[in-house]
Amino acid sequence: MRLRRRALTDRSISDSGRSAQVSNQQHILIAGAGIAGLSAALALARGGHRVTILERAAALEEAGAGLQLSPNATAILGQMGVLGRIMRFALAPEALRVRRARDGRELMSLQYGPLAELRWGAPGLVIHRADLQRVLLEAVAGEPLIELRTGIEVLGFAAVANGVQVGARAGQINLRFDGGMLIGADGLHSAVRSRLGLGAGDAPVYSGRTAWRALLPADRAPPAGLILETNLWLGAQAHLVHYPLRGGEMVNIVAIVEDAWRGGGEAGFWNADGAREEIVQRFRDWHGDARALIEAVESWRRWPLFDRNPAPRWSVERVLVIGDAAHPVLPFLAQGACLAIEDAAVLAHCLDASAGDVNQAIAQFEALRLRRAAEVRVASRRQGSIYHFGWPFSAARDFVMARFDREKLMSRLDWIYKYRVG
Repeated sequence: MRLRRRALTDRSISDSGRSAQVSNQQHILIAGAGIAGLSAALALARGGHRVTILERAAALEEAGAGLQLSPNATAILGQMGVLGRIMRFALAPEALRVRRARDGRELMSLQYGPLAELRWGAPGLVIHRADLQRVLLEAVAGEPLIELRTGIEVLGFAAVANGVQVGARAGQINLRFDGGMLIGADGLHSAVRSRLGLGAGDAPVYSGRTAWRALLPADRAPPAGLILETNLWLGAQAHLVHYPLRGGEMVNIVAIVEDAWRGGGEAGFWNADGAREEIVQRFRDWHGDARALIEAVESWRRWPLFDRNPAPRWSVERVLVIGDAAHPVLPFLAQGACLAIEDAAVLAHCLDASAGDVNQAIAQFEALRLRRAAEVRVASRRQGSIYHFGWPFSAARDFVMARFDREKLMSRLDWIYKYRVG
């Protein structure tokens, strides 16, 4: 895939001197080319802002697994003009099915299909993270107001009159970028956030849980795994989610378990290979259908799951963090990527509403987003606890779930899925 980007060769750096300088209040700098950064760039460019994305990685590689895009996010992607392209790679599950781990009993099923778009105004989709990133990158490449620069590490920043200066490095070469604003969209371990001075206690919080992720080719998957549904299995101190991806070519599997790991002492735990025997043993007492899916997987990746406690702000002067850099959430409501996409749209809206007054836009953005992110964080934590109930609380949970009808369940999701910008 070709992207319109400036190659960081010795010649290009020499030609531009030893710094890259642009001074324009409408020029916005973004650190990070993940979902948050790319979405923000597209939303801001639609508002007439010139954007430069600074990405630390030398090349943007396909990585990750499946993710869910609920209607609050797909509505925004439609406004950005990319939803049609996303639909080429995504699937729209026809149902949600919840089962009990020990015996496979169905606790609840929700047949929604077209009803999801009718109720919430946009589709609910599942997609491979790499496919979503590819669509966003293609849109960025076709936008003349956006420049993507790879292989550049943001080192620091300083406020100047009507703007911000960003110090960066490309290999051994020091660079400087000037803009009206810096957006840190550089993920959970954000270098931009670490320099905002939000306090010694401002650090990611380990949840006590680990996600094991796998992509299982369709030819090795049990037939039930290929049905166009989102499947959720609930067990004591663990749960399992699976759904098909890429037109049914594979099954996305996520097994989340309570974990004794508390950081350190295990080099490479972060996004590391997971021992197949360990996860098979962990689910040995589950129903045969769940075990068959897990045992069919040959290669797993594992991630410790983090979120953050609320912060009073996400900015200092003209520097703001968004997405996981601002408000990482646990995956139990599948809202991590969706919140990042919301951030992008809200920030663009605030800049337009403030007529380019960056400080006013940031203040308005925080007023709108701090509460929203906090509410989703709390709800995600609560949902994780409910999923992992052991006896006797699991019996009460199962009793309540069995009595949910479609209207009651969908109404419980309205506050998330009906969220709109502006």
